[in-house]
Amino acid sequence: MDTLAEGRVRPHQWRDIVIWLALLVMTLALTSVAVSVSDIVGPSTLPWWPAQNLSLHVTVGMVVAPLTAAAVLWAANRPAAARMPWHNLLVLSYLASLTWSGALHTNVDPTPTPTDTPGSIGTIGLLVDYTGSQAGLAITVTAISCLAVPLTLVAVKSVCGPVAARALAPVLVLGPWAAWTTLGMDGIAAAACAAVLAAGAMASERHVKGFQAFWGAAATGGLLGVAALLSYGAAWFAVSLLCLYFARRRPWHILTSAAAALSVLAVAAAFGSSWPAGLVDTYNAAIGEVAANPGQLWWLLLMPALVCTACGPAIVESLRRLGSGSAWPLMTGPLLALLLAPLSGANPERPEYGWVALCPWLVVAVTASWPRPGARGGRGRSVRAPLASAAAGACAAIVMMYSG
Repeated sequence: MDTLAEGRVRPHQWRDIVIWLALLVMTLALTSVAVSVSDIVGPSTLPWWPAQNLSLHVTVGMVVAPLTAAAVLWAANRPAAARMPWHNLLVLSYLASLTWSGALHTNVDPTPTPTDTPGSIGTIGLLVDYTGSQAGLAITVTAISCLAVPLTLVAVKSVCGPVAARALAPVLVLGPWAAWTTLGMDGIAAAACAAVLAAGAMASERHVKGFQAFWGAAATGGLLGVAALLSYGAAWFAVSLLCLYFARRRPWHILTSAAAALSVLAVAAAFGSSWPAGLVDTYNAAIGEVAANPGQLWWLLLMPALVCTACGPAIVESLRRLGSGSAWPLMTGPLLALLLAPLSGANPERPEYGWVALCPWLVVAVTASWPRPGARGGRGRSVRAPLASAAAGACAAIVMMYSG
């Protein structure tokens, strides 16, 4: 059995931090060049860009964010973290993520964009009408978006084991990507995608059989259809779901989930919202935008680099262990989406926001065991929470908040 080891920092964590900092410097340098030579890339598309007007306005979030990061790191380093009941860990992770995300950013923009799905536009309209104020909308969007953290932990526990999930919790809670997840519908779509993989992982476990497995797979497919209606990029998570079912030898789950997802899209099409037609229109509009403004080609280089830097130093170890860990089914879809990001038809006005759903899944292999838990001939190992990587990523997010 794996065990959660004491919080000692291994040398490779410092190496990962150095590699990530080098990537961050290269990304900022590349972005500086793009800003200087292109009218497409600039402050309007890079709201996180440091020191726009060299002024400092102290806010409550600037105080709450460092305190939250320190509290999470301190709690994760205590021996009691290894003995905490699983449900308590999920609740505390959600509350910590809620505090962290709210401290970093709560300026939700309800304005629809050309690349939003009809479902996304309708949902944000309902939230605006329901909340009735900008503050209420921000609180609601943040509360829903932060559900992605416990849902991701549920999927990781099922695929990689409870020890890996416990060690991953501080990395997910303090992810630098939290600064973008609460800016609009993208955070809600990220929570929906996390629900898809969490439901699929639980429905395909070895002890789940019969009608319970059937209805679990059907519910997973229904969630996938709903997630696709909220974001075109959610379709990539169908690849992760397929790999998960394939790795667990669940062919009937594949058919059931696919049928349920297509049923949801068919019902939406019957009410006048055709998902395939919308995807084609969005892609054609993006191609036309690139043809009219060649400066959009800068995003061929910037998009993957921005996503990797937003993931924090944990992505270095996670990508290194992709082929040897047990988390590869969860990472396959987001990795393909990242590699094919320029072909996605992302919104040119807010190009980085649509990829916040990928970030939590690109770091899940950082604590994944090898060989897989329970594998024949596998030996137990100590899993250490990458607290140094989590701290470095949190510090970078706080610095961006102070200087942006």
